[in-house]
Amino acid sequence: MSFIVQESVKMGKPLIAASFNYRLGGSGFLPGTSVHKSRAANLGLHDQRMALRWIQENIAAFGGDASRVTVQGESAGAFSIGVHYLTNEEQDEEFFHAAIAESGGPVLGAPLTASDEQDVMYERILTDIGCLAMKDDLECLRSQDASKLNQAFARTSGSYVPILDADLVTGYTSVALREGRFSNRPLLIGTCYNEASSIIVASCFAANTSADFQDYVAGSWKGISSTTINGIVDEYVNKMSEEELKKSLGTIRQSPGPQYGSLFGNLAMYQGDIIFDATRRYTTEVWGQYRVPVYSYRFSVVPNGIDSEILGVPHFQEIPFAFRNFDGVGHEVNRLASASL
Repeated sequence: MSFIVQESVKMGKPLIAASFNYRLGGSGFLPGTSVHKSRAANLGLHDQRMALRWIQENIAAFGGDASRVTVQGESAGAFSIGVHYLTNEEQDEEFFHAAIAESGGPVLGAPLTASDEQDVMYERILTDIGCLAMKDDLECLRSQDASKLNQAFARTSGSYVPILDADLVTGYTSVALREGRFSNRPLLIGTCYNEASSIIVASCFAANTSADFQDYVAGSWKGISSTTINGIVDEYVNKMSEEELKKSLGTIRQSPGPQYGSLFGNLAMYQGDIIFDATRRYTTEVWGQYRVPVYSYRFSVVPNGIDSEILGVPHFQEIPFAFRNFDGVGHEVNRLASASL
């Protein structure tokens, strides 16, 4: 974050930057009824709130202003920021006055995991660790070595995301947003031009027909009705003109190769919309409706080394520009890589 701080000084508007770690994966978002009953759900979110509370209490000692804290997060971090905007009134402490959400926001880009699916994931973890037969299975997990737990979390299929806990996440975030139940604080929110291209490539799913497209949608959103699936396919395949698709994809080719499928571009556009772009647009509409300051961007620079015809500007590609870290590790910028800047 040193680059942002240095730039702020050059602009004559110096800022103080603070970063923190929070529990991820199963350590921070362990699913299951037992976890929920033990009030151990969404620990990652509680970690974040603890860090933000510490900043409120201590930032003045570093020359900062607790009433002018702006939080910034990308992807899962941006979705976390969205959750903090929508916490219930009892939990709504004034931790920040504005936020920057990169590729994420108040509307979660994936459906909340159903309680039965949570329990299936939890039992798989217990079985893997050897705690399934224990009377206090959660305490058994707590007694395990961290590396052993992390291996079990990694082997268990499913998503470690925030769950409904009757505490921080009391309902569907989209509903809370629609009803205006959010903190009226300024927001800067944005996405990359081809957010989901890398997701489709990683899935190794090749869609060549409308039926293939239907299978992908049905597999990625459990419980979705056939009527909704057919409507999505109709919009993204049948009604999508070649000109509209080309404009929406930017540098990406609709079919960059047989291994990607003839509907690769359509699929990448759909997935990017449903997780990132539609939620960004909806968020800005709601903020505008309630006359809360909101700013939106769409990052469209194809980075060096990225295949422009397959990936274009995928998820995460604005980060090196925002933080001026082209290696992704450490604090030092590779002088050779940045020599032309």
